[in-house]
Amino acid sequence: MCIMVISSVERLPAILQKLTRIDISHIYFHNTDAREIGVPFVSLVPFTNLLVCEDAMLDADDFRTGMLLREANKMNIPVVTDSNLGNASAP
Repeated sequence: MCIMVISSVERLPAILQKLTRIDISHIYFHNTDAREIGVPFVSLVPFTNLLVCEDAMLDADDFRTGMLLREANKMNIPVVTDSNLGNASAP
């Protein structure tokens, strides 16, 4: 399973710990604190099975974060927040 994580570096370890019960082959990580452009993550969304984000990211006005969430919704990719991750099951 391929997972995209949208979070700060500080929240990443806690999110990864919650993901230990899922068989993961790839993790794409979008650091919400980074200001440089970096990898065009929107091109990776079609290859993602699950998108995990910090709770606050659902309402973020950040252009890149918003674009990732819109693309995931358009492609029917499950979007799970950090706090709801414990209740999620692998698709």
